[in-house]
Amino acid sequence: METDHVAVERRLLDDALRPGAVALDAGCGRTTRLRFFRDRIVRLVGVDADAAAASENPSVDEYVHADLDVGLPFEDGTFDLVYANFVVEHLSRPEHAIAEWRRVLRPGGRVVLLTSNRANPAMAVGGRIPSRARLVIKRRGAGAADRDVYPTHYRANTPSSLAEATAAGGLEPVVVEYVATLHRYGARVPLAATGLRWFELGLPARRRSTIVASYRAVGGV
Repeated sequence: METDHVAVERRLLDDALRPGAVALDAGCGRTTRLRFFRDRIVRLVGVDADAAAASENPSVDEYVHADLDVGLPFEDGTFDLVYANFVVEHLSRPEHAIAEWRRVLRPGGRVVLLTSNRANPAMAVGGRIPSRARLVIKRRGAGAADRDVYPTHYRANTPSSLAEATAAGGLEPVVVEYVATLHRYGARVPLAATGLRWFELGLPARRRSTIVASYRAVGGV
């Protein structure tokens, strides 16, 4: 059972990125793990609707203010990689956004994304908890700052709905992995992390809490 979404992501990015790549971090926020691949990325563009957060990101070469649900201000075939780190759950129009990611990809380009899996029982329940309570859980359990918790829609956040949205957007899967990450929410609570690991161990793979996936354009190489 995979329990480290960062390690899985690293493998997918290692496979997706070639030297000289131009990359887009869709929803870049204050930081990006693409900074660890700057030996292959010659230009790193960040897009985010939160200008205040993105202005603090030291790793992007260029920041563009844009709403991912509306569209991307780039020409077709601009990027070799589109990267979305826990962004899909915030999209109100995921099929449209994913189609835009596909549009700005060059031939042979990839989309690598991480997102929450609401097929996981705990994640499904968490989505129904009032926002104030979710803030408390994320703050005390995972150490998240209130300013970095954004509204969620979960419109493409099960294995089936994500598959439908990516296919409608013109992408086909290269690798889709399901990672047990609930223990992160108990990282600051004694014994909670261990209990959450055991809970996910008993679930089918497709119901583990985080989806980490790589896609290419339909018909692409």
